[in-house]
Amino acid sequence: MPPPDGLGGYVLAALLGLIFGSFSTAASYRLPRGLPLGAARSACGACQHPLTAPDLIPVLSWCLSKGRCRHCGQRVSWRYPAIEIATALLFALCWHQSHGAAISAALLALMGTALIVITVADLECRIIPDAATLCLALCAALWRWQQALPLLDGLLTGVAAMALAMALRWLFARLRGVNALGLGDVKFLGAAGLALGSGQIAPFLILSGLLGVAFGLVWRLAGRGSVFPFGPALAAALGLLLLFPIG
Repeated sequence: MPPPDGLGGYVLAALLGLIFGSFSTAASYRLPRGLPLGAARSACGACQHPLTAPDLIPVLSWCLSKGRCRHCGQRVSWRYPAIEIATALLFALCWHQSHGAAISAALLALMGTALIVITVADLECRIIPDAATLCLALCAALWRWQQALPLLDGLLTGVAAMALAMALRWLFARLRGVNALGLGDVKFLGAAGLALGSGQIAPFLILSGLLGVAFGLVWRLAGRGSVFPFGPALAAALGLLLLFPIG
């Protein structure tokens, strides 16, 4: 069955994005806290009442309940609809940038889902979950194969990016006594190198640095301290270059 054309393709992509966005809300909460993804049903964080089908419709359930639990009346965080809407928009953008190529759009969307999970987890817990990075790397390898890009180039670029990150981590530890990069950042750089290859890694490093500086300034102005998670800047830079490659 061929993929839908025109508006139908965008609508289907957005609907799938809402579904994957619902998964992303759970994954971004559970993975950095060491909780299993599928071992227990979702429940209200306040009253622990298990959520049923009417509570789990992406965005709509939150809107109909006016952002409150149907059972205890406690407020439900806006993170849930925000992540779901962001994922829906991302899926539609992946479809647009893939020009109707369903497999390419699907792989881009899966990488985008991993990037959203990584961003939220690092913002909330200062942790980049290994499972999300592994998913990103696997999808990146499949995407390079699907795009007929040399896999070896991606692998070598990933190894080089990790080596550079480890060198910077060691240097900052020796000179300033701090870990400028967490191990999660190092692993992420390996996955990013695999996805982008040698032709895009330099723009990625520059863009992630610029975004990191901007994010760090906003973080400080918001009174969150001088130490900020670097994962969101890395994820944003990788996502932008996957969707809008240079050259």
